[in-house]
Amino acid sequence: MSSVVVSCPTCGALAEPDDQYCEACGCSLGALAPALPSADRQRVEADLGVAAAISDRGRHHPRNEDAYRLESVADAIVAVVCDGVSTSTAPELASQRAVDAAARVLVVETEGEYESEPAVTTRAIRAATESVRALPWSPATGMGPPSCTLISAICAGGTITIGAVGDSRAYWLDEQAAHMLTVDDSWAQEQIAAGAMTAEQALHDPRAHSITRWIGRDAPPGPPEVVSWKPEIRGRLILCSDGLWNYTSSPEELGALARGGDDGSPLHLACRLTEYALEAGGHDNITVVVIDVVPDR
Repeated sequence: MSSVVVSCPTCGALAEPDDQYCEACGCSLGALAPALPSADRQRVEADLGVAAAISDRGRHHPRNEDAYRLESVADAIVAVVCDGVSTSTAPELASQRAVDAAARVLVVETEGEYESEPAVTTRAIRAATESVRALPWSPATGMGPPSCTLISAICAGGTITIGAVGDSRAYWLDEQAAHMLTVDDSWAQEQIAAGAMTAEQALHDPRAHSITRWIGRDAPPGPPEVVSWKPEIRGRLILCSDGLWNYTSSPEELGALARGGDDGSPLHLACRLTEYALEAGGHDNITVVVIDVVPDR
């Protein structure tokens, strides 16, 4: 049996790369490229020295529906993290397609320096959206079309440019403070912003983590959140899915957790944060990217 499998874009069932149709729902598989080997999505690590990433299945999910790309491009670091929407069809395929499509744009355009980082980020998210929307889907499955959240980063020349859709987050940590650089596209955040609820009330509501924006065929229209920030002192950028931040109630708590061990490499910190989420319950897939950033003087 081949170690490489494909995932049916209609129902998410696994099939052999030579199969023409899904045995579970009958969807044609002829146009699909092979996905990652199924075992490789359980725990994946990357180490670039100045940046590192880990994606872990967690303790309860049957599969890892998160995906990431981490690349060194000239003098820049490019990262993308996607979290598949579990209530959608083939979420692990949606997250992988979105990550790959966005990373292709970020790498090529950052290397060529054709546009500003915010413009490149917007184009990358548009490419990810088109890639996920192109996945075949049938309403007969009873589940929504393939969908995921996305967060990306370009770290170049001491400037950080973040693009975000959904509730995956970006944090800045240095020796003085911790900041959350993104705003969740979530039900709770909308209630807080509208003044309808206090933060405590909204976050304790069962609907708190329902996302209000995502990447997929049925996603609401509108531009992504794109922010640029130029830190004044050396620190670390952290991108993560909610499998980590569900267990840290504030940026300050994450900062204290990050500073709680010896000041190791980005991979060391990514490992420590992942293990913290696993020990806290590991109820969701966990993806963490850590990037060292030095101000451009």
